[in-house]
Amino acid sequence: MASGPDLIIRQLGVADAEAYRAVRLRGLRDVPTAFTQSFEEESAWPIERFERRLGSPPSAIFGAELSGKLIGIASFAVQPALKQRHRGEMWGVYVDPAGRGLGIGRQLVQRVIDHAAAHVLVLEAGVRVGNDTAAALYESLGFRVSGLHPKALCVDGLFYDEHLLVMEFPPAGSAGDAAA
Repeated sequence: MASGPDLIIRQLGVADAEAYRAVRLRGLRDVPTAFTQSFEEESAWPIERFERRLGSPPSAIFGAELSGKLIGIASFAVQPALKQRHRGEMWGVYVDPAGRGLGIGRQLVQRVIDHAAAHVLVLEAGVRVGNDTAAALYESLGFRVSGLHPKALCVDGLFYDEHLLVMEFPPAGSAGDAAA
């Protein structure tokens, strides 16, 4: 597992928009079956759209910097509808190939989980069926499969199913907090 002074996991801010955009687009291009958005869509967006993503609390985007270079990202968003604000979603998890196998993905996902626990009661995520590495990581951190979204994505004319994942947090002040 990567740690120490060369690795920093932190919440990204508006000033990180260019670096975030670069890593996000790399992920969309390199692993198109892992993301809902496409490289073609997001690469046409102005930088201001990425800045808005980075400046919308309690939603948050976390980044992993290794030796000063952003190499991984993981995002959290609260559902906007009043009746769904108790739910959040983890999305956009990506680690550059150079950072894989070092535990960076685990650290990023854990930061999303920790942040989400302070803001929502339910954290949801999706993982493409067949992406066993990501599925194992998410399940080892407490997510459980709650369903299947058939044909969730169509990439180059091929359809991909997605496992729907969920993690529940105890409400603040509940007996679950006392046991922690």
